[in-house]
Amino acid sequence: MKKKTGKSLKTLGLLMLIASLLAACSSGGNNNAQSSPSASPSAPAATQTETGSEGTVQDLGEITLFVDHPWWPMTEWKGKIPEEISKRTGVKVNVQIAADAQQLPLMIASGAEMPDIVYTYNNHQPMSTPDISYTWDELIEKYQLKDFDISPTARAVNATKDGSLYTIRNGFMTSEELAACDKCLNPGQGLSVRADIMEALGNPKLETLDDYLAILGQVKEKYPDLIPAVITPGEAGSYLRIQYGVPRFGFYNAGGDQAKYYINHPEQEAFYLYVNKLYREGYIVAENFTWQERTEAESQILNGKAFSLINASGDSETLNPRLETDGKNFRMAQVIKNLGANPKVYANSIGWSGMYVPKTAKNTEAAIKFIQYMYSTEGQRLASWGIEGEDWTMHADGYPVFNFDSKDQDKQVQMGVVWWGILADKGETSSLQRYVPDSASTEVMMELKKVTEVDSLFGKVVPSADSEEQVIQVNIDNMIKNEEMKIYLAKSEEDAKAAFKAMLDKTKNIGIERLEEWATKEYNEAKALMK
Repeated sequence: MKKKTGKSLKTLGLLMLIASLLAACSSGGNNNAQSSPSASPSAPAATQTETGSEGTVQDLGEITLFVDHPWWPMTEWKGKIPEEISKRTGVKVNVQIAADAQQLPLMIASGAEMPDIVYTYNNHQPMSTPDISYTWDELIEKYQLKDFDISPTARAVNATKDGSLYTIRNGFMTSEELAACDKCLNPGQGLSVRADIMEALGNPKLETLDDYLAILGQVKEKYPDLIPAVITPGEAGSYLRIQYGVPRFGFYNAGGDQAKYYINHPEQEAFYLYVNKLYREGYIVAENFTWQERTEAESQILNGKAFSLINASGDSETLNPRLETDGKNFRMAQVIKNLGANPKVYANSIGWSGMYVPKTAKNTEAAIKFIQYMYSTEGQRLASWGIEGEDWTMHADGYPVFNFDSKDQDKQVQMGVVWWGILADKGETSSLQRYVPDSASTEVMMELKKVTEVDSLFGKVVPSADSEEQVIQVNIDNMIKNEEMKIYLAKSEEDAKAAFKAMLDKTKNIGIERLEEWATKEYNEAKALMK
């Protein structure tokens, strides 16, 4: 494959990364841990020769790594960081990037020979079978990897129902780990406004959702040529749902360990009515709901046609340099505080992508030892941050200070850093990397962290392919996608309420009660594994 560059790739790659790590709620660590990679307690002894002579690495040969992400920006195992990883592990890596989303499913279905490691995000169920993959435990036992550190919690939430562990998905963390790592941050949704117009309006109070409505009313009156608010496609269901304390998708614990589907949360109606009011008052335009790409909303800001953007936690930091380059005389200000009365972020994932060792692998020893190293603290920091002392140093307060622009994707590809660290990221590396003192995005993420509720067991409540529960869930999701537009664009609040009730009635007809009954059973079975 040709190396992919350009704005579209960067945007898609960053979107996928943000989406995955947000949902996963990155793994917590100890800020007082040793910062030297060589001192990492989980650095594998497998990198030494059989004689155990320090500093000598056994040559384990080559493996092929299949990355089931067609948009992945790094198509080769090259650069100083991959070279350093190979030096420390004795493993050479040949990279294969999926041509499209169907390549891996076709390989699985046809029984074709697969590479030594498969890294996938949405093919966990078919890869987690004894016919397709080795369990990590059988390879750990075969090669006597006694120092492979796997936490009991990570094992419990990643294991299949029979207790087999085929992978550990990246980005997973428990609520305890997140709380212990005060500088571990996850990107999220946010609101930004034009600073010049806010100043012209006298910097009115912006502390509640009602305050935001009032400001939009002033903008509409005094700046009739501006769209008061634009929303990135899909983000009405993210930022504003957070402010109302409701989940965007999946299941949640409604109390008493009863699993409910997100649309049945009691505050969902209030969220829908707020968006409908934005539309009815003329603060957002109907065309906003037809946009497919985030660039369509951003362009309204960049071209000076809109006042505010409902999108991401770091918009001001990404948009302002572009505004400066374009010669615009205004800048965006990030709204730091949550505006909702009871905001909440639901973090109900067990992680994103994971590495599997297929039964057709030719070099299983190198594969499992490579996974072990990448999963270690040393491996994660090297792959994600670079070489300590050369590319980064650990601040006394427990976060890395970089000697290069760690957010520059061109630099990442050149060095071969960051992206390979995601392979086995337990969360601390990626989330600590986001901590930048005195930055707006850091302040917003800190506020989101305060209202984040982690319940990773719901990450195991996933219907099996082609099961009756999956059919019900898919039909409900498709119905909501169509019906909620009637709520957003209703001509009155009464019509919006009626459209919302009609949508809920349709979920009952499709079988939401059966789905919730099944989910409750699955959730409690998963909970029992944690005892």
